[in-house]
Amino acid sequence: MQKILPSLVLMLVCAVVCGLLAAANAVTKDKIAQAEAEKVQKSLTAVFGEDTYTELENTTEDITAVEDITAVYENSKGMLIFDVTADGYAKGGIRALIGINPDGTVASVGIVSLSETPGLGTKINDPAYLSKYTGIVGVKEAPDAISGATYSSKGLKRAVDTALTAFAQQKEVQ
Repeated sequence: MQKILPSLVLMLVCAVVCGLLAAANAVTKDKIAQAEAEKVQKSLTAVFGEDTYTELENTTEDITAVEDITAVYENSKGMLIFDVTADGYAKGGIRALIGINPDGTVASVGIVSLSETPGLGTKINDPAYLSKYTGIVGVKEAPDAISGATYSSKGLKRAVDTALTAFAQQKEVQ
């Protein structure tokens, strides 16, 4: 009995802690989802200007099935905006909004969140660097990698390529 008692106490403590975590999740999940939606809407407005942004729930070809795309938005001008998460130096360290104009050119690129190395990988969030993506139609036109932030630069380039590929697939379906 003395050998079993510590195991039973540990099991009971673990069950109570799991129950408390489940309760905390149930209480906070809606607030977290709402805060995330507000963060994305603020980022959309900051990057692409004041407009109405509609999340595309079901497209003809489900472009959110493309790896790394978490959502697709459309504004009143017909621009598609892809919410893409890409690996930089950190796995999943770059979350970007990439707007593609109806003619297939990149309208703009904005960073929603960046968990890259401060002072190095975070250089890709420089507005001057991000603006170099505006107007390109393929990643061969993308700006060179930033010295010291090669992984982060390549990650952003992959994110833009993902958005351009998904846009092209969507246009083929229509």
